[in-house]
Order: sequence, then structure tokens, then C-alpha cells
Amino acid sequence: MRYRCIYAFVLVLGFCATQGFAQNSPDVEQGKRLFEAMCARCHGFDGVGGEGPNLNKPNLSRAADDESLRALIRDGLPSRGMPRPRRLSANEVQQLVSYLRSIGRTAPAAHPGNPDQGRALYERSGCSGCHIIKGVGGSLGPELSEIGARRAPDYLRKALLNPGATLPRGILSVPGRGFDEFLLVRVTTRDGHQVRGMRINEDTFTLQLRDGNNQFHSFQKSDLTRIDKETATSLMPSYKDRLGATEIDDLIAYLWSLGGAK
Repeated sequence: MRYRCIYAFVLVLGFCATQGFAQNSPDVEQGKRLFEAMCARCHGFDGVGGEGPNLNKPNLSRAADDESLRALIRDGLPSRGMPRPRRLSANEVQQLVSYLRSIGRTAPAAHPGNPDQGRALYERSGCSGCHIIKGVGGSLGPELSEIGARRAPDYLRKALLNPGATLPRGILSVPGRGFDEFLLVRVTTRDGHQVRGMRINEDTFTLQLRDGNNQFHSFQKSDLTRIDKETATSLMPSYKDRLGATEIDDLIAYLWSLGGAK
């Protein structure tokens, strides 16, 4: 009887280790506090995604193992808009790793809406005129082929209802773009002609824009009398008054299904 109890105890320990029993450990709890203070603004509470990618999944494309995840937390990813965090101790880094691995074992919450109906709505609403999904569509807006793996449903809802509040961040290594990848700019030439479009590139002497008709424009700044930058504004229209609540849910469900979000 004694040996049976010991054997059962060993089995329970093994099961807990494989099923993430450490989720209740102090490391995970402290990692959660660190994450909410430092990371939740971009990655969302519980890592469901926001301005930054969704981390609530078992396999992270840039952190396949704990060592690569530690390096990513420690060094950031400046080329993709993720700054290097404040100096963290090795213990704090490990606490963040423990927390992220724990939420990766938690199934994401279900979202209302019918992805099949959302796909039909996407196609008939003309969204593909500005967005690419799996190689099909226009390039004026962000590509959406894997949007569900990078953005949470709440973020997608905000993007549909108030596009200017959820502009994607740009890549730091591109001169002039900084974080404002889809910044709207209105320029006025010396002859009074105005062009309004998304900034594609900017340096000390030149400015390149792409207007709402997807036409490219390049200007010498010396030929312009005004350069007005419109923050928190998007060429994408709001769908708040264009779609009903059920249609919004369906469209979000379709977008969230892209890229293996669930």
C-alpha cells in the first residue's frame, strides 16, 4: 500500500509538471505583475494582443524555446517597434518567461460572430481594395493575412470603429517613419495644390506620400509651403455607422481566424 501511494504521488507530480502546475508559482505571479506594468500596454492584459502581437498561444514564432524568449525580453526587438526594456535582473526575466509560458497554455476566450459570414462581408464591403490577404488585395492598408495571430478581438473592434486610434507602429530602422507607419500628411505646393496621403518615406529634403487612390507622390520639401501632419487620423473609414453589431462581430471573427489565432 505504501509503495502504491508513493507511485501515485509521483504520477501526480509528473502530470502537474506537464500540465503547467507551475502557473500558480510565485514566479508566475510576479511575472504577471511585471508584464502588466511593462508589457500589457502593447500586448494586452493576459497577452491577448493589441499594438503588439498576441502572446497567448503555445508557440511563439520568435521565441521557440525559453532561451530565445529570455533574449527577446532582455534585448527587445527595436526593428519591429519593441523597445529594449529597463534593465531587468536575471530573476525578473525568468519570472516573465514563466508567466508567458503559463498563459500560452490557456485557451483564448471564445468570440461571438460567424467567421464564414464575416469573410463574405469582408469580400462584398470592398476591404480587399486596401488590404491583402494571402496575396490578394491592395497595398494601401496593412496586410491582414495573419492579423488574428497578432491582434486581439478588442483591438480589431477598435480598428473597425475608430481606425485612427489604432494606427500600426512603424519600423524604427526606416528613416523618417519612426512609429508612425500610417501617418497622414497634407502638403501644399507653391502653386496652391494640395495632396493628402500616407507618408511612405521622409528625409531632410524629400517627402513621399500615397494618396487615397493609391497614387504615389514625391516632393522636394523646398517646393512645399506647408506640411501638416494629421496624427490619430486614418484614410480608413469608420464602420461604426456602416455595419450592424452582428456584422461587426462576424467581421472580427473572420479577421481573428486569420493566421492561426485560436
